[in-house]
Amino acid sequence: MRLSVRILVVLVLLGWFVAMPSADGPQDRAHATQLRVREWLLGPDSPLPAWRRDDAIPPLAVEVLPPPTDPTATARGYARIAAEWAAAQTADGRPTRVDTGGAPLPVLVRIGQQGCQAEVPSPVVGAAASTLLLPFAARWSLLPAVVAIAVAVLTQRVLMSLWLACAAGGVAFAIAVLPGQRFDAAADFGWSAPLAVPEALVAGTWHFLADAFWRRSVCEDFYLRITAFVVFLFMTVGLITRNGGVQGLVALLKRRVRGPVSAQLATFAAGIAVFFDDYTNCLLVGSSMQPLCDASRVSRAKLAYIVDSTAAPIAGVSVFSTWVTYEMSQYRAPLALVTRADGTPYVPGDAFEVFLATLPFRCYCWFALALVATTIVLRRDFGPMLAAERAARRGVPNGDLPDAAPAMPAHPRARARNAIVPLLVLVVGTVGTMLAIGWHAAAKLPETAAFGERVRTVLANSRSDWALLGAAATAWLVALGLTGIQRLLSAREVVATCVATLRPLGGAFGILFLAWCLGHLCKDLGTSFFLTTAIRDALSPWALPTVLFVVASSIAFATGTSFGTMAILLPNVVVLAHQTGTEGAFTGDPAAGGPALMLLCLGAVMEGAIFGDHCSPISDTTVLSAIGSRCGLIDHVQTQFPYALLAFTATIACGYLPLAFFGPQIWPLALLGGVGAMALALRWLGRDPGA
Repeated sequence: MRLSVRILVVLVLLGWFVAMPSADGPQDRAHATQLRVREWLLGPDSPLPAWRRDDAIPPLAVEVLPPPTDPTATARGYARIAAEWAAAQTADGRPTRVDTGGAPLPVLVRIGQQGCQAEVPSPVVGAAASTLLLPFAARWSLLPAVVAIAVAVLTQRVLMSLWLACAAGGVAFAIAVLPGQRFDAAADFGWSAPLAVPEALVAGTWHFLADAFWRRSVCEDFYLRITAFVVFLFMTVGLITRNGGVQGLVALLKRRVRGPVSAQLATFAAGIAVFFDDYTNCLLVGSSMQPLCDASRVSRAKLAYIVDSTAAPIAGVSVFSTWVTYEMSQYRAPLALVTRADGTPYVPGDAFEVFLATLPFRCYCWFALALVATTIVLRRDFGPMLAAERAARRGVPNGDLPDAAPAMPAHPRARARNAIVPLLVLVVGTVGTMLAIGWHAAAKLPETAAFGERVRTVLANSRSDWALLGAAATAWLVALGLTGIQRLLSAREVVATCVATLRPLGGAFGILFLAWCLGHLCKDLGTSFFLTTAIRDALSPWALPTVLFVVASSIAFATGTSFGTMAILLPNVVVLAHQTGTEGAFTGDPAAGGPALMLLCLGAVMEGAIFGDHCSPISDTTVLSAIGSRCGLIDHVQTQFPYALLAFTATIACGYLPLAFFGPQIWPLALLGGVGAMALALRWLGRDPGA
């Protein structure tokens, strides 16, 4: 990308930062406070479990100071928190109800100019009350994302941009800390808020390094298991490359693959086949198909695009994936607070049914998948991708990351099975382990449990991170055994290959852990809460799905996490959209309008989270797609962004706006219209890179 274009991109980003509406009015502060209190009471540090007695908790009696302008609506909003918590406990197998006949639990909420405070007394006489004290999220909560993306675009140096962004996020957090708020980094130096500028610089940097980076990223068990999975996967790929397995597999595929188009179609088909986890998809498909795409003169930027734009979309809409579990977990508890069109209430066990009902409204996923296939079949590319593909067709080396194993002469005993068997072990082992772990939990359900409840239990307890790690380690051992039994490599060559495979991953792991760290800092700053509060006034039924899609996209783009975006928005969308659809008589019927708008908005939030994740250079799946495809991260982001933007435009223009205006029942026409519009845009904008 030319410098002038990079400067333009940064100016647009800065314009977005400046133009973002403020969220510092009295109503904004009240709304932000309710979101924060809700997150606290429903989170792992909630004081509510201590009040659970005989499968019941008392109702909440919330006093808000200063008194709200609409006390009835405020009380109703806070009262729903107890019902949500009880529904979540019930959905997890611990039946819980709100005992409306008992004495209420007093909750005191104070809303100040700079932050909010909430207090819940302890059930133990004389014990200290549980307290929440947090500042309001301001425009500066966007600072880490703006610094990371702007510096990365301008300098093309991702590690430096992430370090600067994390440092900026830590300092911004230190400056915003309220007096009395817990701040471990400042306490380590014996300081207390408010901090002077020099103290904030030191404490903020220490917060970034010691807490967000070391404790919550490097030492986080989940992240370590994902890192170990990447290590074993790359050692497996390096080993099957060096022992001739990949050479044999490429020779086998070349009998079917006749050129760049068929190589891309094979990659797309492999991405669809690995539908159960986006991490596995990004790394397995990218690393296994890269030699074939190189041999067929397909650029690694195009390979990374196919991988990235297939991984999350197919996992997001697949009924059996690690995504479904998480998505359902975020909205199943609030379902108990709304009703169907016939007036009967939803229950948390209906989460899987609701997920299936949202599939027609998952516009971005369907459009992203369709766009990948359309670009391949029509042989059309545009923007930076066109230049990368033309260079690849001319045989110009592409990708700035070394291969999984050093270039070696052709192996005299190249056998495809030496690659196929370990890769099958990885895929089948992952799915099998997930099913086995989940089925063990589902077996404890009563015989009367519904099929949907059993499926949800299997998915919720599948422990995909352990399954990925175990399957990758087994695949490496199988590759090692096949190499040893056939005496394809000496012990020294095996060790050298594994070491050479891991050597180039140091910088990639640095980017990945810093991206995770930046997500933690954005959570500390309340970035997602600021963006959510800033758009709260756009609540008309016809505009709500589009607004939520854009907001979810912005949050995921700024924080680099689709899961974090869904965690903030999905639980709030259920009641908000249902109430808006009912009061606005969405679809012309108040009874049917609530659930109809709720389904449409749930789909919009999940789709926005995936789009923002696709476009963000600080997203873990974006980083992993670049790693697996051996493509530079900035090259991948720059070449994929125009395609993601095209699918984004089709999602709004052909998806959520007409669906909201004419009614959700026109979804087949909306999906067909979007695919057709993207095909026409490709015919107009695109060119054949081989011509």
